[in-house]
Amino acid sequence: MKQVRRLILLMVTLMVSFPLWAASRQVTGTITDEAGEPLIGVSVMLDKSRTGCMTDIDGNFSLQIPEGEATLKIVYVGYQSQQIKVAPGQNALKIVMKEDAQTLEETVVIGYGTQKKVNLTGAVASVDGKSFEDRPAATISNMLQGSVAGLNVTTTSGLPGSSPKLNIRGQASINGGAPLVLIDGSIGEIDNVNPNDVQSISVIKDASAAAVYGARAAFGVILVTTKNGQENDGKATVRYNGRFGWQEPTTSKDYETTGYWSVYLVNKFYTSAQGKQYITYDENDMQELLARVNDKTENPDRPWVVEQTINGRRQWKYYANTDWYNTIYRDKYFSQQHNLSLSGGIKKIRYYLSGGLNVNDGIIKINGDTFKKYNLRAKVDFPINKWINVSNNTSFYGSTYEYNGFVESAMQGTSRHGLACYPLTNPDGSYIFKTPYQGNNFMNGRHILFMEGKSPGIDRRTDFMNNTRVNYSPIKQLTISADFTYRFNQERSTNRRTNLPYRTYPDQEMQYYVTGAGEDGLQENIKTYNYYAVNALATYKDTFNDAHNLTVVAGYNYETRNYKRVFAYGNNLISNDLNDFDLVGSNAAGEIITGVEGGQHQYALQGIFGRVNYDYLGKYLVEISGRYDGSSRFSRGKRWGFFPSGSIGWRFSEEAFFEPLQSWWSNGKIRGSYGTLGNQNVSDYYTFLRKVGAAPFDGDDERSKFSFGEGTNYGTYATLGSPIASNLTWEKTHQYDLGFDLGFFNNRLGATIDLYIRDTKDMLAPGVALPSVYGATSPKMNVANLRTKGYEIALNWNDSFELWGNNFSYGVGFNLSDYKSTITKYDNPNKTFAKDYYVGMELGEIWVYETDGFFKTDEEAREYTSKIDHSYDDMSKYVGSGWQAGDLKFVDRDGDGKIGIGDNTVDSPGDRYKYGNKYAHLQYGFRANINYFGFDVSAFFQGTGNHYYYPNGYTYDFWGCYSWSYLSFIPTDFKDKIWSEDNPDAYFPRAMGYQSTGGYLKPGFKNDRYIQNLRYLRFKNLTVGYTLPQKWTRKALMEKVRVYFTAENLCYWSPLKKNSKYLDPEAIGTHDGESNNMFYPWSKSFMFGLDVTF
Repeated sequence: MKQVRRLILLMVTLMVSFPLWAASRQVTGTITDEAGEPLIGVSVMLDKSRTGCMTDIDGNFSLQIPEGEATLKIVYVGYQSQQIKVAPGQNALKIVMKEDAQTLEETVVIGYGTQKKVNLTGAVASVDGKSFEDRPAATISNMLQGSVAGLNVTTTSGLPGSSPKLNIRGQASINGGAPLVLIDGSIGEIDNVNPNDVQSISVIKDASAAAVYGARAAFGVILVTTKNGQENDGKATVRYNGRFGWQEPTTSKDYETTGYWSVYLVNKFYTSAQGKQYITYDENDMQELLARVNDKTENPDRPWVVEQTINGRRQWKYYANTDWYNTIYRDKYFSQQHNLSLSGGIKKIRYYLSGGLNVNDGIIKINGDTFKKYNLRAKVDFPINKWINVSNNTSFYGSTYEYNGFVESAMQGTSRHGLACYPLTNPDGSYIFKTPYQGNNFMNGRHILFMEGKSPGIDRRTDFMNNTRVNYSPIKQLTISADFTYRFNQERSTNRRTNLPYRTYPDQEMQYYVTGAGEDGLQENIKTYNYYAVNALATYKDTFNDAHNLTVVAGYNYETRNYKRVFAYGNNLISNDLNDFDLVGSNAAGEIITGVEGGQHQYALQGIFGRVNYDYLGKYLVEISGRYDGSSRFSRGKRWGFFPSGSIGWRFSEEAFFEPLQSWWSNGKIRGSYGTLGNQNVSDYYTFLRKVGAAPFDGDDERSKFSFGEGTNYGTYATLGSPIASNLTWEKTHQYDLGFDLGFFNNRLGATIDLYIRDTKDMLAPGVALPSVYGATSPKMNVANLRTKGYEIALNWNDSFELWGNNFSYGVGFNLSDYKSTITKYDNPNKTFAKDYYVGMELGEIWVYETDGFFKTDEEAREYTSKIDHSYDDMSKYVGSGWQAGDLKFVDRDGDGKIGIGDNTVDSPGDRYKYGNKYAHLQYGFRANINYFGFDVSAFFQGTGNHYYYPNGYTYDFWGCYSWSYLSFIPTDFKDKIWSEDNPDAYFPRAMGYQSTGGYLKPGFKNDRYIQNLRYLRFKNLTVGYTLPQKWTRKALMEKVRVYFTAENLCYWSPLKKNSKYLDPEAIGTHDGESNNMFYPWSKSFMFGLDVTF
């Protein structure tokens, strides 16, 4: 009977199937992306059947389908799924798949795991690593600037190898702080990562998303995930990306090059302040300079150096027109970058290997400076068995910066006393240093230091990291992981100085500058960090009844870091060409001058953490997390803290009532969160200890000096630190976030909006005031609070359409963020400006004096200053014989008959008023890209809103000769900005030297005329590329070849440009004191690149 049944079943099956076989046909096709590149592994399925195939390496497929009309379902990760109707007789298809913006961001890296973007209830932004690959910027931080709403990137130096400062959602504490940066889960430096290795970057902004990091996450978290190898039928993928180009300053370097105007301006300003000439040139000398004022090069009939006999002594007189900036510095400097990677997988073993090399020449022209950066990374993961998987991630970063002298210090030296009337050398080839015509040494000898090239310096940085991780999955729903990380980070600098040769008179023997920059000596400074971390966690993930989704994470973290510094120096080496402490000799007095310094500290942190995520049908979302942390930075009984958080979300677009809107409103989610975080990054590693130190007997008073034996190894005495508060503990942040994630028009338009409040409580600030007789500063205590309010908006549009038979894709994006931070608790009841803060103060606020233009006549100036006292803080110091026409007129706002600060309180500020804020709290970015017929173009703009800065008095590029008047580099437009009777509408007052350093223009008299609005819009990046057709490249055994041009920091627009084209709005205000004289310029880059994949 069973055999009969089987026979009948077989016959029925054959009868049903035969018509299908007889009526089937073969359809073939090619599937590509929007750029025309073939897609490998796309799933092609006959709808409502199990018949299907996948595309091959060329994007081709072949499939048997019924003879009549059929429907094919096309599915590929990261692209919008499609259903293609195939008409009868249609057997050849060409299918273009569109990227799905929602799917591309579907999985976001979060703390100790990943999560679907649609299910996020915290404030997390993600950046695709592809956006970094073609950027020539020096660091990832620079590339992130303007890319993420709420992430503030502040460039602090143009010096090669320097890194910007990062903060998330503004100032989280009056004591500073920076986001926690994790590279593949381990603490690291974001700018030590090769941008070409980055898979994605997640910026965690709120406490809910950051809670699992506890005490380390008070300032936000940045998670960098690097690329992994991918299996590709056992084939390896080799990729090379290299580019060559140049850099140049973002601002003008067009300075005065004529000896006549250089001497005239310096003497005019110096005489107004000091009553005598700076350079003692008489009328005849000025006529000689004037005769040569148009000579760009030396004319034999008008030599630039003339030998004369003066007072019986042979002397050189200097009448040159030297372009000092372009003599010492370059306006273009070469740059190259190379990256090579190998990735693949076979039999579930995946690997990724990469290397990178960056070489950038610097601005020093002779014996120039060069920065080199090296990156290596090796990642491998493989299964031990079906339950256990092992991975290892090893990275190495190394950099060297070679230069002569301490670069920025030497640059500051060249900015002074180097008038254009002097040539580089005397007629006999000797350098100019001391001259009979001025009291100060020419350029402080730094030009000789650069030209001689015998004062080499090198800064080396090494960062090695190794992480090994084991994953154990006994069941599908559970994964248990453990990893160990070791990191070695070292900074090492070596600097040598030698005596600098010069000659003052033609008949003089060669002389040497043997102090300051010319002191013969060797210095070496080594800072070493060792970091160890252990993580263990378990993740359980399951779905119940196809509706309840649950994820539980629980873990343990321990980390410790130790630091040690060793600094040594020695003078009078017996060789100018070899640099080693074994070569230290003695000075003329027989003294051996050496010394050594040190220092070290260590901290440890451990914590347990957990997170529970639950959602019902993907509509109702809940997350609860927390961490219990202990830090060695606090005393016993104060070391541990618990930091909980919670968040909820509602995807209202999944509700039935929303269906009528889904034709244009694709996605909608509202989320809210609250959480607390601790801050262990206080000012000291041992806040609970009153430390005892040692200081040498080496005071200025010779009677206080005491040494043993030869040299300058002075005896020491014990010192006692300031008192310590006994109850010092964590600073804490309480954060509230309300967010909206929206999608429109099939998610082609996406919008994310966040509103937040962050309360920072128990900040460290001076506490109980001590009696003056105690002789110590007030101890820091947890006595201050701060509230920050802000918003963030991000909009993105991505779309494509067919244009003349080819796919045209494009995208635009915009983000905007703003915040305001206000002190809500501080011990300053009178709100006096004598203290740093007061309740109600907005962090970064600036108070200025009101001005009313210039005095138009001497009579007006005398009458006004006779009625209004101008004696406060030496504001009249450099006005000469009295206030005159062309001097700045200060307004007596409070009517007390004097210009001053009143009671120096908020309620009685004198003649000051609140003008604005120094922080660039409003920031934005805009991007646009198109892709058509193999061509791609992308542009990116970044900018800030109004924020203000009063230029430091030593900022030569702004104040010119109103600072110290003996400038080497005088802006060419400076003389047109000086007030005179013929130029009454000038920007600056009448000529007065030292006015910005000690007179009424100094920062102590910030005024509303010279405060600068630093808002800007910067054309951050432009990239233009062309990808060659694969039918060409595959003949040369290459999968993809792309050539491109890319430029970074092309130009900017700013109100600052109206008053100074010599200062970048990001650069001004980044240095202190005299370091503002001159510093390494911010750079823009132009590069041509080649990207090849094999």
